[in-house]
Amino acid sequence: MARLARFFSVSPDDLALMRGVSEAFQTVLRGLSWHSGDQLIITADEEAALLLPALHLRDRFGVDVVKIPLVDDFEEQIEVVTSLFTDRTRLVALSHVTTDLGFRLPVEPICAAARARGIPTFLDLAHSAGLYPMPLRELNCDFAGILSYKWMYAPYASGLLYVHPDHLHDLKVTYAGGRSEAWLDFENDRYEMRETAERFQYGPWSWPLVHAWAFAADYLKDIGLENIWSRTVALTTRLKEGLKDIPGSILYTPASPDLSAALVTFGLKGWNGEALSQSLRERRNIIIKPLPHTQEGLRASITFFTLEEEIDLLLEALREIC
Repeated sequence: MARLARFFSVSPDDLALMRGVSEAFQTVLRGLSWHSGDQLIITADEEAALLLPALHLRDRFGVDVVKIPLVDDFEEQIEVVTSLFTDRTRLVALSHVTTDLGFRLPVEPICAAARARGIPTFLDLAHSAGLYPMPLRELNCDFAGILSYKWMYAPYASGLLYVHPDHLHDLKVTYAGGRSEAWLDFENDRYEMRETAERFQYGPWSWPLVHAWAFAADYLKDIGLENIWSRTVALTTRLKEGLKDIPGSILYTPASPDLSAALVTFGLKGWNGEALSQSLRERRNIIIKPLPHTQEGLRASITFFTLEEEIDLLLEALREIC
């Protein structure tokens, strides 16, 4: 845990092992008190890890789930989110990088504004952790969920819950088991929970997966997160600029690297995502995932080890199709 804590520039006491972002989010949701009419804010482009628990909370407690629209402008996006804050807002839960369209939200000012209003925040870091230096405290969030795989390149599937130390006691412990306790008196049935985020973890873990994650984090640090980010920006910009020259191309992801990350979502007019994906595979053996929820386009995941020639090959194939 210490090596992962160093990677995110926090104390090991701020982290709890989870099985993924879904469990981290559930831990936060179930650790807060909810009443009918309370408000939960999420984005309009969420995956099941955040959306399904939010909808379940709505149906169980009568919570209002408010979806924020995504806009391709840094300052306007901040205003869009913060304008939704009310006295009923109980939690703001956002994907740092959204799952389908690849918007990177300006979470630092958004979380700071929420904190000033006394509103806790949760960030899903599945599509940003591992892409660039990310001291968690500088994101200004109160809670966050992190994945071992995707952009950290560790085995599937482990996760972390980050809890800002100022909010450790704001969450109730809803599941307890071995490793949640500071001590347990078996004879007198007395116990005390840990005074760290580890109070939220329990049960057995696949320690080889956790250790492999730590090695993956060290590997990324050896390469240099600044190097990974600069290469990611160069490659995604190459793809976005190339798409401009293709008739009928549609870029769904913001062009600016200030509002995007390693996901580039695009389409071609007259093509749905499934058909376009199949055509690319048949023509050039290029495998790109169609958008799972809307089928309107494709989502390219651009790693730091993607080659420029591979970007150009994709663009050439798209020109043939259009």
